[in-house]
Amino acid sequence: MTPLYPTHRPTTTVQKAFIAAGSALMGFGDPMEGAHIAALGDSTSNGFFGKMREQMINDPTGRRILKERPEISFTPEKWEALADMPEGSFGRSYYEQMKRNGISWATRPPVHFVDSEEDAYMLLRYRQCHDFYHVILDMDISVVEELAIKVFEWRQTGLPVGLIASMFGPLRLPQGERSRFFNSYLPWALQCGSQAKPIISIYWEEMMERSIDEVRKEMGVWLLPERNSVMHPENSTAIL
Repeated sequence: MTPLYPTHRPTTTVQKAFIAAGSALMGFGDPMEGAHIAALGDSTSNGFFGKMREQMINDPTGRRILKERPEISFTPEKWEALADMPEGSFGRSYYEQMKRNGISWATRPPVHFVDSEEDAYMLLRYRQCHDFYHVILDMDISVVEELAIKVFEWRQTGLPVGLIASMFGPLRLPQGERSRFFNSYLPWALQCGSQAKPIISIYWEEMMERSIDEVRKEMGVWLLPERNSVMHPENSTAIL
């Protein structure tokens, strides 16, 4: 197969199955290595983009995103300008959370194993916007909070990687955190993800100057009341 886009690596179904299995095992063993989870997402997403595509086609902003193909990128000047935005704005909240957690917007890997140029863009867009979901849902990067985000994303997009993470990720949690995930985070993520406006159709770049509370209200999301971000040494690593 001829590559369909610059980062495409054509693979057979069998090869994708091996990539998925290997990346799942490697990602579980080394959650700091985002490339493993990205490969898992790539290799398991083919055939599961129908929900995302329908959401975007049925929404004026979603259609505009598909047409314009924006990618998340900041010059140093534009990045630091977020720090000067009003307190409570989406842009400043995003900047502060990224700084607090030591994360860069530029670390999301490209898509390699999706066999459609349009589907590959949708997966890239979803991947690049992952940090915005943390901000809008007021979730940091502990394992339990990352798992909640992945459940929310799965309910929103239907992509298998979120379901896989929510099935096996809790095994890494200590008993107390596991109970908190199943009793509090999981029900909230399922309900909020089901009822919120599709995140894939949000033009996040145009949200920066708006009030974060206003954006949450417009999206139909609500925060987890029981959230408690006590970070334990064994639970302080983001997995996805």
